[in-house]
Amino acid sequence: MRGLSMNYKELGLRVGLEIHFQLDIDKKLFCNCSSALKEKEPIAIVKRKLHPVASELGEIDVAAQFEYLRDRTFFYEVFKNESCLVELDEEPPHNPNEEALKVALQIAKLFNCRIPEQIFVMRKTVIDGSNTSGFQRTMIIGFDGYFEFKGKKIPITQICLEEDAAAIDKEENGNVYYKLNRLGIPLVEIDTGVIEGFEPKEIEEIAYQIFLIASSTRKIRRQIGAIRQDVNVSISGGERVEIKGVQKLSLISKVIEKEVERQLELIKRGEKIKKETRAAKEDGTTEFMRPLPGAERMYPETDIKPIKTEDILKNLEIPELLNKRIERYEKEYKLSKSLIESLLKTDYFFFFEDLARSFPKIEPTVIANVLSSTLKEIERKEKVEIKLTEEQLIEFFDALNRGFVFKEAAYDILKKMNEGKSVEEAVKELGLTPLTKEEIIKIIEETKKEVSDKKKFIGIVLSKVRGRANISEVMKLIENLG
Repeated sequence: MRGLSMNYKELGLRVGLEIHFQLDIDKKLFCNCSSALKEKEPIAIVKRKLHPVASELGEIDVAAQFEYLRDRTFFYEVFKNESCLVELDEEPPHNPNEEALKVALQIAKLFNCRIPEQIFVMRKTVIDGSNTSGFQRTMIIGFDGYFEFKGKKIPITQICLEEDAAAIDKEENGNVYYKLNRLGIPLVEIDTGVIEGFEPKEIEEIAYQIFLIASSTRKIRRQIGAIRQDVNVSISGGERVEIKGVQKLSLISKVIEKEVERQLELIKRGEKIKKETRAAKEDGTTEFMRPLPGAERMYPETDIKPIKTEDILKNLEIPELLNKRIERYEKEYKLSKSLIESLLKTDYFFFFEDLARSFPKIEPTVIANVLSSTLKEIERKEKVEIKLTEEQLIEFFDALNRGFVFKEAAYDILKKMNEGKSVEEAVKELGLTPLTKEEIIKIIEETKKEVSDKKKFIGIVLSKVRGRANISEVMKLIENLG
């Protein structure tokens, strides 16, 4: 059964998206620990068992009960400067990080959400071990929003600011090891209402639009694992199934197609589709994870007062939408759509404009190509991680703007800079000191004596001056000297 041959409208495909973005903020949400995730070795390991607690009505959440019956023991790896007593649930949470609140409110405004007069921090029961406390702290920042896609309003039911869960390290013999340094990193969750009347590929595009809008804040992390998608899928005659942990936006359409196929096969066999949570695999298929959690697992956080939003909203700046910026990059900087798409896949999409405005002598396309292609090429060919800071890139483009280095040498110079060298050190080591006009003329005249074929002559001259001179100026000198 192939997804492309299905009529999803006739099947009654209904999808809901829950998209989670880590915020690129220095501190955690409820303490002053670093959110950098730089520490590799734990300084301590804490052992815990978690148990479900009945609600005031005497009920226990079905998902919590399921996790409890798995009878697992949890070990929490503690990292220096990146975890503290708050993460260990040995100290009350601090007031929410103000910067995280502002960014979350910006995102809510970008999605045309209504903002509550007061924000209440809530506890959401989670006993799979990813939260030492047995619950995740979350707060509704905006609700009843929307954005437009292909002439239709896509509903945004709510936007929450919450603490990210601990990252699983390993599991063996009923023992699960979690890294505490991710627990507490500010996370924004954007939940759509029911999306229907669209193909799976269009729903994937909708998810990408959500990413673009949220990215307008310049505060969305892009590392692996920093953006995660949950997809809720149902068809006529079926039940809602939640699929957790879709790691890539590009996998959403395949996950939907595979889940529709699975549900149709169950209906065909006369089996009942169960309301459940399933885990996404890399090939788009899923596996059972646990029953769907109930709605009764939310409780007020008693250690944090309600937060009034009026004063925060008064001084809140709403950033330019990313789609508007993309249009501007096309018109103002003459970047092609494909180059913009390549730039979007990097961490330098916004930084590009800072560089283009700071260094007007450099063609914007050159800056964009260096950021989107050259750095990627270094990473691929040299099998290294690009560690260049914005300050280092400014240093390089400043040298390019002054004519101290040339674009043809960008790969070699940036490779050296990625190893910790300055521009001057890289130029010296590579023998790329700029040629004077007299030196270029001398190279042209000497080469002319050696080579009679004009095409071959030009090629040899350019190879001799590569990375040490402006090619267009060299070509002018060749023409002037006959």
